[in-house]
Amino acid sequence: MPPKMSYQRKKSLPSTMYACPRDRKLPINDAAHVRNAMARFGQVESKFCHPKVAKRRIIAAAKRYGIDVEDFKKVKRFESMTKEG
Repeated sequence: MPPKMSYQRKKSLPSTMYACPRDRKLPINDAAHVRNAMARFGQVESKFCHPKVAKRRIIAAAKRYGIDVEDFKKVKRFESMTKEG
């Protein structure tokens, strides 16, 4: 479980630290939040963020924090999006 972020901390994060920046969903500001974003990828609906864009942002953040993306094959929607490109 990612560390709990205070409302002020979450509000102060730049939109670039979210997998879905326009509606500020799936924070990817540290390794724990990247893992959480990957696990919850299939549960989050976004009006403004295409799943392929969110997937690409999460994978980039995972690489930045040294997270092995292969660990998340159990997340069905994430894996299907990874295979699509």
